[in-house]
Amino acid sequence: MRPKSPPPTAADPQGLANRLGRFARPGLPKYVALRDAVVDAVNSGQWPAGTRLPNEQDLAAHLPIALGTIQRALRRLVEEGIIIRRSGHGTFVAPTAIGRMNSPLHCRFVDDSGRDYLPVRSRFVSRAEVTRAGPWTEALGPGRVLVIERLMHIGEEFRLVSRIYVRPDVLPVFAELPARKLDGENFKDIMWRHAGEAIGPVRQFLSVIRLPGDVAKQVGVKRGTPGNHLQAIAWSTGGTPLYFQEFFIPPNGRRMHLPTSGRDPGLAPEGI
Repeated sequence: MRPKSPPPTAADPQGLANRLGRFARPGLPKYVALRDAVVDAVNSGQWPAGTRLPNEQDLAAHLPIALGTIQRALRRLVEEGIIIRRSGHGTFVAPTAIGRMNSPLHCRFVDDSGRDYLPVRSRFVSRAEVTRAGPWTEALGPGRVLVIERLMHIGEEFRLVSRIYVRPDVLPVFAELPARKLDGENFKDIMWRHAGEAIGPVRQFLSVIRLPGDVAKQVGVKRGTPGNHLQAIAWSTGGTPLYFQEFFIPPNGRRMHLPTSGRDPGLAPEGI
């Protein structure tokens, strides 16, 4: 006889309730906060692939969220491939769920439905101290500046390069976190969870450039290919400059939805 497979790990609904509080922010719909909490549980290793989720009624009993909102969050997670449903067996973390970024603020490319965004995966590339002046100097002011480079996978369609510049005296967490903690993470969530800094106004500038050679190689296009160069400057709700970020985006057929502040709910209706 073949040995029986061990039962799947069961997710703790109370643990999810505790995690949810870290993702509830002003202006963010509740179903998005729940979706983000589940993604964080997956990316942190708390819920490995194959973990069985509590049923909807059990979640409703433990979470301060209506059943309909929970169902909406779960539908979105299914659509994104983060969880899978097996008829008669339950809902489980998908084998390919690791690395999905929760609710990106800048890399929001509208999907075919026109009501949601393509999923985003990020991979840490490098972290270094900046030794020259640039537009980040004017944005962040004088002092030490770190730059973190990541390669962002947009759905299964294309890649782009992101470079975020921060001052370690303002956001020391970005100098302290190990590199593995910067994979798949949403940096605005890191700012909120570790530094208590919520993103307020965002100013963005878009231009068309020829992609630099190192960028072109990373995103898989020929050197000199024209692409979009997006620069974003964000402040805290109290007016402190938080980061300067630039994105090198190769040609693609997607619309990009640009935020005006960290409280921008995106395509989701407000108040849900």
